Amino acid sequence: MKQYLMLTNEELKRSWKMIISIILAMASIEILTVVGRVIYHERQVQEYMGYAKVTESEALRSFGKLSFEQASSYFSYVIMIGIVLVILYAIQIWYRDWFGESKYIYRLLLLPGGRAKIFFAKFTSLALVIVSFIGLQWSVIQLSYVIFEWLIKDSYRESSSLGLSETLNQLYTMNLIDLLVFIILALFIVSLLFMFVLIERSYRKEKALFMMFLEFFAGVLIIIGASYVVDETNWLLEQEKVSILLLVFVFYFIYTIWKSLRLLKWKITV
Repeated sequence: MKQYLMLTNEELKRSWKMIISIILAMASIEILTVVGRVIYHERQVQEYMGYAKVTESEALRSFGKLSFEQASSYFSYVIMIGIVLVILYAIQIWYRDWFGESKYIYRLLLLPGGRAKIFFAKFTSLALVIVSFIGLQWSVIQLSYVIFEWLIKDSYRESSSLGLSETLNQLYTMNLIDLLVFIILALFIVSLLFMFVLIERSYRKEKALFMMFLEFFAGVLIIIGASYVVDETNWLLEQEKVSILLLVFVFYFIYTIWKSLRLLKWKITV
């Protein structure tokens, strides 16, 4: 347990500068887009009033008032970039140990005790990054809303409530169950990526590609097959169908972790 905590701390220490830099860059971009949308909207209205010789209310009827949902419309794209960066980090967290100048992976593999602690230290660090990313992003949304309310004139604002786009509402719901499901799905993707990386590190190039394709095809087949069987089974209640699909997902999630641990223990050599 002590080694696991030390390794987790080490993983976070090795990456915190990069993580903080990315988060600050994303937060800055999002806040600047809100400020830019407010300024641009007001400038459009003012320019239209000048050359069309109309009143402010008439110009606003033509252009429409600005809501926070419209001002934060680019947030979804920034968040998608963040998700891609987390996926890349999930791959980089392994390969940097192999391709770094010090070959850090050899030190990890030679540590006394089981190798599972190496896997779970990296997995925990990714889980903390994902949860932190979600929490900090929500804080940025709240801060952006405060800035939006402060910058925009009352007559130019469509609504005083914090409205979010459909995509942001799905990602940042106040329902704890939905949030938990989102985090679990993110961790499942992380476990899948870990498994593919360890397969690639365990076999020669051609066999590794074949094994990765086989694992991916098997996973897709299981999910599609389970969904088809459940849909075609008319005597099951809707809640029972959801429970079966959830059970299949949990078993496959556990399988990806088990497979990774097995590869790390038996196939990865110093």
